Amino acid sequence: MSGFVLIFHRRGTPVDPRVVKRLLGALTHRGPDGCDVHHRPSISLGHQHFWTTPEEAGERQPLTAPPSLDLVFDGRLDNRTTLQHELGCHEAQGRHLSDARLVLLAYQRWAEASFARLLGPFALALYDAGRRRVICARDPLGGRTLFYHLTATHLIIASEEQAILTHPAVTATLHTPRLATYFAAQAPAPGTTFFEAVHELLPAHAMVIETETSRTWRYWDFDPGKTIRYRTNADYAEHFQALLHDSVGCRLRASSTPTVMMSGGLDSTSIAALAAQQHHRASPTQRLSTVSFVFDEFVSCDERAYMEAMTQRYQLQATQVLGDDAWPLNHIETWPLNPNSPENDVYRHLQTRLYQQAHAASHHVMLSGEGGDQLYLGAESWLTDLLAERQFARAWRDSRLHIRYDGLLRFARRTGLHRLIGAHWLRRLWPKTDRSWLTTEAKQALPVDDTWPPSALMASRPKQYQSLLGLSDAHGICVERHYASQAGVEIRYPYRDRRLVEFMLAIPTHQLYDHGRYKPILRHAMKGLLPEPILNRVQPTLLYPLFVHSITKAETKTMHQLLHHPNRIWPQYVRADWLNPAGLDPNRPRTEAFILWLCICLELWRLRFGNQFNL
Repeated sequence: MSGFVLIFHRRGTPVDPRVVKRLLGALTHRGPDGCDVHHRPSISLGHQHFWTTPEEAGERQPLTAPPSLDLVFDGRLDNRTTLQHELGCHEAQGRHLSDARLVLLAYQRWAEASFARLLGPFALALYDAGRRRVICARDPLGGRTLFYHLTATHLIIASEEQAILTHPAVTATLHTPRLATYFAAQAPAPGTTFFEAVHELLPAHAMVIETETSRTWRYWDFDPGKTIRYRTNADYAEHFQALLHDSVGCRLRASSTPTVMMSGGLDSTSIAALAAQQHHRASPTQRLSTVSFVFDEFVSCDERAYMEAMTQRYQLQATQVLGDDAWPLNHIETWPLNPNSPENDVYRHLQTRLYQQAHAASHHVMLSGEGGDQLYLGAESWLTDLLAERQFARAWRDSRLHIRYDGLLRFARRTGLHRLIGAHWLRRLWPKTDRSWLTTEAKQALPVDDTWPPSALMASRPKQYQSLLGLSDAHGICVERHYASQAGVEIRYPYRDRRLVEFMLAIPTHQLYDHGRYKPILRHAMKGLLPEPILNRVQPTLLYPLFVHSITKAETKTMHQLLHHPNRIWPQYVRADWLNPAGLDPNRPRTEAFILWLCICLELWRLRFGNQFNL
């Protein structure tokens, strides 16, 4: 994951090179392979290099194309062969073209229409000197970020908010509505960040900025009416496996030997299995590397048995990192933080150790199983799909089973039965989420909860659609990329592949949830490839005991100091009488634990970066 900046003076005044250098300096963690700057009258572009694919090794962005095009690009193309063919590149020539060079050629051929042709995570900025305009774009799933500050006189673009905040014309004032959505566990309002002066280009969007005008548009969207229907489960599984196989293969294209972050769950072991097969075909004498955390003391968190089954099956070069002392807030002086956002993983120490272990072993690319769960959201409409496909016997059999165990009300809520039969009276019998923990001021600051993307309202499974193509998951993935890049690792997500996402949005719901078993299509697809104990897992392993140990035993003093600091700001958003750390359920995560962690994260962030921001 590289990074870039761009400063464009719309009135034609020159850009101060020292300011460009300052912006690039905020992105040094993205550029272990150096940086370069290109200046033209009234515009400067800079790029931090991280060469993670073989074709880009030694490339010095910004790239130029005669007579007047400049490009900065952060990302990866997963349809190189198709693009090379469409562009008429000779095979020998195309093999050595970097992804960024292909993007530049594509833009020269198709202009703004080229963006929808690019498959893979990317963010880019182009300058057309002949027309004195800047063109930006971001991939449909939001796998890379692009932030900007735009006024009548200048445009500032960067891969991270913190770079823009170093510009002398930008004030680092916190955005109250964004903090309100943070505590409400609500998706951010489209285009907003934690800073009033910084905006985000949305996924699947492009923007053109000229000297006097600017426009933004959505260049790609999934057709919510698209459907894929097969006769058998085996047909769905075969298609799914082919897509996941290709997705993994694209993410194995690396300038150094990649590794896989593997737990004992279905998602990451499936990635490891497919990666091991492809890695063996490419390098028969070299074993695939995996990194995992294990536990000696927190035995309920340990997944060694599943990992060892995978190691034996595929002869993996498995590295295990002990995580018993990696509970939240331990060694708080070294707790990693992100200046762009207070959001942080509860198990940040565990993740960081895996990134550091990978980097120490010269693995600069890591594949992750994150994003797998989101493929199956919206499974509650399985009954509607079965009835639509006239599978009445199966619908009756499965419904009786669920009613027996869940009761009628819970069954109706989980399956969307109230929508199916128009029984609005059912809705009044279950409580609504009112975010009772928020203060009155926080509720008033919340933006209108508009569904994004708007096309999700037309989808058969809006929850799944909004998760896969919306803002929350894309934002979370990009936040995690920041932490990985601090350790010199680029993290890649095979389940966040546009082809796979389109497939999962188009198949019937009974492929997402089948007779009480979650992820049935993945289980069918990986039959014979995963060890049976993994394939037949019913419950995932939870790391919640680490959190409970931290909050109720090991770090109570630290937590108390953070929550009761004289300059604390969390009470502006969360009711103090609602927050009760002593009342946490030690056996299972609840909303109280999540909100408590959000308060802790904000105070940690404030203490570390408060002098930089107007807190």
